[in-house]
Amino acid sequence: MAKFPVDATKAKVIKVLEKFGFSIVREKEHISMIRKNSDGTTTPLTLPNHKQIKRRCQIKR
Repeated sequence: MAKFPVDATKAKVIKVLEKFGFSIVREKEHISMIRKNSDGTTTPLTLPNHKQIKRRCQIKR
């Protein structure tokens, strides 16, 4: 899997996360996203609401 650049735009990060099944719940100071898993559980995710998302704030594998 390719890595994000050092700084990725907020739109690019959200677009990729939506491809992984996340959807935006709310967007204020932070962006709250959630993914509903096949076993009935949910996976929450919070990102800072900045124009550029630093690599250290992005999901790591």
